Amino acid sequence: MDIVIIVCSIALIVLCLFDIIQKVRKRQQKEHDTASTLSKPEAGESAQTLEERLRTVEAQECCGTHAVCEKEQMIRALRQRIDYFDDEELDAYRGIAAEDYTDAQIEEFREVLYTMQPKEIEDWLKSLELREVALPMVLKEEACTLIADERGRRAAQ
Repeated sequence: MDIVIIVCSIALIVLCLFDIIQKVRKRQQKEHDTASTLSKPEAGESAQTLEERLRTVEAQECCGTHAVCEKEQMIRALRQRIDYFDDEELDAYRGIAAEDYTDAQIEEFREVLYTMQPKEIEDWLKSLELREVALPMVLKEEACTLIADERGRRAAQ
């Protein structure tokens, strides 16, 4: 009889621990989701809205679960402005992996790449990164070559 009570008590303690762990994970996920939403600057966002979001992030406390506090990364991301290069249509490709584009989609990127000034390419790539739009894999080498050529021209001047 005593062994049954002990086993039941241990089982109850284990269930309580699982419940606590689950609640902590849900809270952390909620904080992470909120932080992710707050940290992404939106195109055309007003300075006032951006400042409000920045104050919200700055007011958050560190959750203590990460080796490096994500709060600082969120603040840096909010302070970065997204510049567009007459390429708003590329936002439709947010979340697509670099190797998953169709030939027609790659041509859309190529058209933007080759119609901009060479000195703008690095800024354009940063803009795509902030917008979470991956450059098609086949265009990465072309972009790097154009950047290297531009740097070479600048160094020669």
